[in-house]
Amino acid sequence: MWKNYFKIAWRNIRRSKGYAFINIAGLGIGMAASILILIWVQFELSVDRFHENSNRIYAVWRNATMQGQVSTWDYTPAPYAPAMKAQFPEVEEVARITEWDQQLLTVGENNFYEEATFTDHGFFEIFSFEALAGDPIIALTEPGNIVLTESVALKLFGQTSALGKIVTVSKQWDFAVGAVIKDLPENTAFPFTVFLPFKKLEAEGWADDYWGNNSYRTFALLNEHADHAAFNQKFADFTTSNSDLEDISDFLFPIRDLHLYSKFENGKSVGGKIEMIRMFGIVSIIVLVLAAINFVNLSTAQSDQRSKEVGIRKISGAGKGMLIGQFLAESVFIALTAYLLAITIVSLSFPWFKGLVGQELPNPFTQPYFWGISAVYIFVTGILAGSYPAFLLSAYQPTAVFKSQMRTRSNLGWKPREVLVVFQFAVVVTLISCVWIVQDQMRFVQNRDLGMDKENLIFHPVTQSIRKNKTALRLGLQALPEVAEVSYTFSPLTNIYSDTDGMEWQGKDPEYKPNISRMGTDANLVKTAGMELIAGRDIDIYSYASDSLSAIVNEKAVEVMGFEDPIGQVVKDDAYSFTIVGVVKDFIVESPFDEVSPIMVMGPKRDLNFIQIRFEEAADYLNSLARVETVFNKYNPDSPFEYRFVDQEHARKFISQERTARLTSLFTGLAGIISCMGLFGLATYIAERRKKEISVRKVLGASIGSVVALISSEFTKLVLISVIIGIPVTWYFMSDWLETFAYRTTIDWALFLWTGGLTLLIALLTVSAQAIKAGLVNPAETLKSE
Repeated sequence: MWKNYFKIAWRNIRRSKGYAFINIAGLGIGMAASILILIWVQFELSVDRFHENSNRIYAVWRNATMQGQVSTWDYTPAPYAPAMKAQFPEVEEVARITEWDQQLLTVGENNFYEEATFTDHGFFEIFSFEALAGDPIIALTEPGNIVLTESVALKLFGQTSALGKIVTVSKQWDFAVGAVIKDLPENTAFPFTVFLPFKKLEAEGWADDYWGNNSYRTFALLNEHADHAAFNQKFADFTTSNSDLEDISDFLFPIRDLHLYSKFENGKSVGGKIEMIRMFGIVSIIVLVLAAINFVNLSTAQSDQRSKEVGIRKISGAGKGMLIGQFLAESVFIALTAYLLAITIVSLSFPWFKGLVGQELPNPFTQPYFWGISAVYIFVTGILAGSYPAFLLSAYQPTAVFKSQMRTRSNLGWKPREVLVVFQFAVVVTLISCVWIVQDQMRFVQNRDLGMDKENLIFHPVTQSIRKNKTALRLGLQALPEVAEVSYTFSPLTNIYSDTDGMEWQGKDPEYKPNISRMGTDANLVKTAGMELIAGRDIDIYSYASDSLSAIVNEKAVEVMGFEDPIGQVVKDDAYSFTIVGVVKDFIVESPFDEVSPIMVMGPKRDLNFIQIRFEEAADYLNSLARVETVFNKYNPDSPFEYRFVDQEHARKFISQERTARLTSLFTGLAGIISCMGLFGLATYIAERRKKEISVRKVLGASIGSVVALISSEFTKLVLISVIIGIPVTWYFMSDWLETFAYRTTIDWALFLWTGGLTLLIALLTVSAQAIKAGLVNPAETLKSE
C-alpha cells in the first residue's frame, strides 16, 4: 500500500512540476534555516553543561543596595574563597580565577601572548577538563608550576614533551610545566589557554586580604547532599559577617545557567543570552511554518483538479482513511525530498554560518543523534504540512464533486488560503520592520559621541622591559614625526579595570555611595585620547611633580560629586588624597549602549599597564608602525610588538548586536523569498483557473492593464491587511527590545510606511509576472474549444 502511495505521489509531482518545485524549494529553504539555528541553539544550551558535576557547580554572585537600586556583580576579594570553604561544610571545593590581559610567554627565542589566568588547584577538581600529561590539580598546588593547553605546549615546545620544561611569563617569572591539558572545548565560557597558580599571586603579595578589593571570580562545588536554596539562605550574610562591609548579600548561581541567564535586575536573574536564543528559535520555526503554509495553500488550490480523483476513488471503494494516508504519504515524500535539499544547503553554507554566529560549531553530520532526529523531523514536518490538505480533500463527497458544489470558504467569509497569505506577509512585514529598527539602533549607538577620538590611536601592554625603560621609550616615540602624543595608562582606553563606591570628598553624605570608575595616567592623556578639556588642565607628572596625586574628572563625576567648582577639590580614595586639576567632557570607555559613567583619572599611584600612542592624522600607517616598532625593539627587545587599534577594539563591542542584525536580516530575506514563492504559485494557479474569463474579457475589449489589475487586486488587498496587522505587532515587541538599552533611538513611523510600500511592491512584482503572462495569452487559443 505504502509503495503505491509513494508511486502516486511521484506521479503527481511529475504532473505538477511547478507547484512541486515551489513546495520542495520552500520547504527545503525553511528546513535548512531551522536546522542551522537548531545546531546553534543546541551549542549555546550546552555551554559549561558538559562538566561531570555541572549540577553541583556554582558561581559566586553578590548584591548590594545603592541609592535604592540593587547592583549585582560576580567579583570577590582574595580571602573570600578560602573563608567560604572553611566556614561551610557543604562546600566541597572552591576556585578563584583572574581575568587579566594576555600574558607574554617566552621559551628561548619563541615568545607570544596567550590568555592566562591565576587560579587555585580546585579549578581542575571542579571543572572536567581532560589532562593529557601530568596532573593539573597537583601542579597548581605549587607556586612554581604552570599548566598549558595542548596547542600552547605545541607552539612552545613542538612535538617534544613539555613536562618539566621552563616557561617565562611576562619576562619576570619562570614556571615549570606541571601538566598539559586538552584544549578547552568551544562550548565553555572560559577563554584561557594558560593556567598559573594562585599561590604565586599570594607569594608576590598581590592578593591582599582586604574584603573591599573585588578582583577575582569565585566558583564553588557543593557536595552531593547540599540543597542550593537552603545554602543560599545561610550564605546571604557571608560578606557582612566576615568584614565591616554593609548591605551586601551573597548567593550562588548555577554554572549551567550562567551563560544564558546572567542578566540581573534588582538582584534577580531576568534572562540574558537566552532571550536571543529564544527569539531566533521562534523565528526559525516561523520560517519553516511559512514554507508549510505554501504547501497547504498550493495543495488546497489544486483541490479542483484533484477533487474528481477523490470522487472516483471513493466510488471505487476507497475509504477516507486510505485517502488520508495517500495524501499524507505525498506530503511526507515531498518533505523527504525537501530535506535532502535542506541538507545540501546546510552542508554548503555551514562554514559561512559559523562565521556569521562567530562560533566553531560542531559538525552535525558526524553525530549519530542528528540522523535520528532528522527522521523524526521529516515525518513531523510532512504530517503537519499535509494534514489540512489531506483531511480537506478526503472529506469531499462524490455527489458534490461531480456537481461542482464544493465549498472552501469558511463561515466568516474568508478562505483559509487568504488567512494564511495574510499571516505569511504579516510575518514578513514584522521582520522587515524589525531589521530596520535594529539597524537604526546600531547606527544610533555607533554614531554616539564617545567624548574622545578613537581614530589613529593604538595601545600596547607594558612589559617588564618597558617598565625599566619607561622614560626612554616615551621620549623615543615622541621624537618620531609620525607620533602626535604618548601616554601611559592603568587600563586601555577601551575598558575600565577598577571602580569603587568608597571615595570621599567634602560635603558628601556618608550614606551616599555612588560607584565611580577609576583610571590612571602619567601625562598627556587628554591630548592622546582626543578628549575635550572643559576646565583646568591635564595631568602631567613630568611638568608638575605633585601630579602623582592630581586627578581629572568627567562631567558625570562632577554631577555625582555635587561640585559647583571642581577645580582644587580634594577626593580621597583608599589611603590617597587626589586634587582635581581638570574637567573633561563626558567620555565613554566601556559599553556604548550604557549610560555615561562617572570617571576619575588619577596620577600614577597604581601600576600603569599600557602605553597609548596617537599618530598624526596624515601619517602613513605602515611606515609609522614600522618606525614605532623599531623604537619598541630597542627598549623592549625580548617581546613582540603586540599593538591594538582603539577603534577596532571599540568596534568589537558591537559584535553581538551586529550578529543579531545579520541573523535577523538573513531570516527576513528567507521569509520574504518563501512567501513570494507561495504567492507566485497562487498567482499562477489563479491565472490558469481564470484564463477563459480573462479571454472573454479581452474579446469584449479589456486591456492588458485591466487584466493585471484584476488578478493583482485580490493579492494587494491581502498584503495591505498584512501590513496593517504587522505594524502594531512590530511596535509592541521592538519597543520592549529598545527598552533594554540605556542609550537608544526612537521608532520612526516613517519606517513603517517604507516597510508597507516595500512589501506591497514585492508582492505586486511577484504577482504581476503571472498576471501579465495571462493578459498576453491569445483569446482564440483559449476559447477555440468553446
